[in-house]
Amino acid sequence: MSVMWKGYYEDVDLVFIKTITNLHVGSGKGGEAVDLPIQRDSFGFPVIYSSSLKGAIKSYIYRKYNRDIAEVLLGPDEAGDFASPISITDAYLLVFPARSLKGVYCYLTCPFLLKRFKEYLEIVGIERELQQIIEKFEDLKENKGFCNDPSQLTIDGNNILINEELLIPVEKDNNVENLRKRFNLDKELVIINDDDCLEQATRSLIRLTRVKLNRSAKTVESGPWTEEYIPSKTLFFSAVFYSSIEKIVKKKYKDNEQKQKEINSRIKDGKPENFLRENLNLLIIGGHETIGSGLVKVTFLSEGQQMGVK
Repeated sequence: MSVMWKGYYEDVDLVFIKTITNLHVGSGKGGEAVDLPIQRDSFGFPVIYSSSLKGAIKSYIYRKYNRDIAEVLLGPDEAGDFASPISITDAYLLVFPARSLKGVYCYLTCPFLLKRFKEYLEIVGIERELQQIIEKFEDLKENKGFCNDPSQLTIDGNNILINEELLIPVEKDNNVENLRKRFNLDKELVIINDDDCLEQATRSLIRLTRVKLNRSAKTVESGPWTEEYIPSKTLFFSAVFYSSIEKIVKKKYKDNEQKQKEINSRIKDGKPENFLRENLNLLIIGGHETIGSGLVKVTFLSEGQQMGVK
């Protein structure tokens, strides 16, 4: 158990969220060029707020199992007399795909995103070797990049062109290949400086213009409006903290022993981590589910495990 999170919680997982389809987790009406923007952290990078992530997990458990299991694990729908035994952090961006003039696309990240990820590795107590690799790139500030295999991307033997605007020289670094394998990426990984990465993260978003049609007249009834989407193959990470449900179940169902047995049989040893690790694999987050948006792959890593995003 890592000393950094000892206290109220008894266990912790590092969770990877990999988008399979485009993802729209909205922040409400926007006042700028995009009417329905995605959620962003305080620095401008795409993020999935913990409330959206927790709500998606709760909805999944509610539909697949029942309301009792969902509320015991993630709290009552309305204000109740117990706190959720599961605490979820915001899901932060780690790696995202970007258009490349050669090779079609590659993956981008930067020291800022990697350092934030390293902090979570420390919290969970895993992958000290990977933490040391990330430290090698913490001082990257100049206009250049590091790649696991530049030959797949360079247009003149030295430079790569990203998102039709960023022309940048890249060097080969075997440490990047280690990161690429750990993140299970199917194309080349490029580490660039923070400023360029923030700009390219924005340029890599998908912006769609939509309208609502009058079905009978086949004319535009309302719109157009624009929506932002996070592209498929984007990788986020979060941390999930757990405490026991034993006291919660006894208090919530103190007059119903049958219900207590039913819930305890579903959640092994009163540990919510067992339930999530075994049952949560694919998840739908955000809006526009019926038009294919929001499907993600979830991978859990516990203390002492070696990382490998599936």
